[in-house]
Amino acid sequence: MDKTQELLAAVLAAPETKKNEALRVLRGETAETAKKPDLPDPYRTMTDIVRLTGISRSSWERWRAPGHLLGGRKRYRVSECLAYLETPEFVARAEALKRERRAKRLNEEEGGSK
Repeated sequence: MDKTQELLAAVLAAPETKKNEALRVLRGETAETAKKPDLPDPYRTMTDIVRLTGISRSSWERWRAPGHLLGGRKRYRVSECLAYLETPEFVARAEALKRERRAKRLNEEEGGSK
């Protein structure tokens, strides 16, 4: 019997608790790194987002971070802001902003060298 067949036979014979424990080991999880239940992602102020992500307020505003109006004030969820950074919309926006900055810098350099 090869290792795969032996493993499958052991899985089929094991009680549910042992199967769960084996899955955690195979995933590389330890008691310390085991997934905790998902907690709700609270609404945060821009100051909180800046502090948690290390990205400046002006960058978040320039990038048009997704937010929610709560009581007339804009609030953000960390998970939504981080997910936004991976979207094609953001990637396109970031590239456009880079092109604008490069063009502005080139215009300034050309104007200064005359």
